[in-house]
Amino acid sequence: MSASELRIAPQSRTLVQLFARKGRAGDLAMALLASHGLTLPAPGYAATGGEVTALWIQPECWLLSAPRGVEGALAGVVKASCGDAGSVIDQTHGRLVLRLSGPGAPRALGRLCRIDLHPRAFGPGRVAATPVAELHCILHQVDDAPSYDVFAPATFAGSFREMLAHATAEFAHSPA
Repeated sequence: MSASELRIAPQSRTLVQLFARKGRAGDLAMALLASHGLTLPAPGYAATGGEVTALWIQPECWLLSAPRGVEGALAGVVKASCGDAGSVIDQTHGRLVLRLSGPGAPRALGRLCRIDLHPRAFGPGRVAATPVAELHCILHQVDDAPSYDVFAPATFAGSFREMLAHATAEFAHSPA
């Protein structure tokens, strides 16, 4: 694989935004640990329990990501497990998820966002809520291949794909 190789692939994910209610973050964390084996991550990080990955996106707020399943099932299970300790919003249709992977991924993303993607600053398991191609996105480095999941607003999917194609034109890649 050459240093300029880049793969872009859409990801079929169920997404749930989870907010801790005031003073209930500890209760919420215990409920998710008991129900999903999931420890809520610290700021700037992701954590996985079973098939669910939690991405920290702001204080006492996480985006849960899991393989696409029955419509609304993850939101229902999470709400049932956290009770009144948290608020749950299904975001599955609200965000587009694209995976950029390969040696060219950090350079391509570097053209679209302001995050330092050097391994000493941003590595596997790291998360940032940041503008990517001028859209508010969530960036998650999945592994050290490197692979990144970009969670972008679904309403701007066409524009986002165009900006991505323009920024990555020099790379040998498979477009989304």
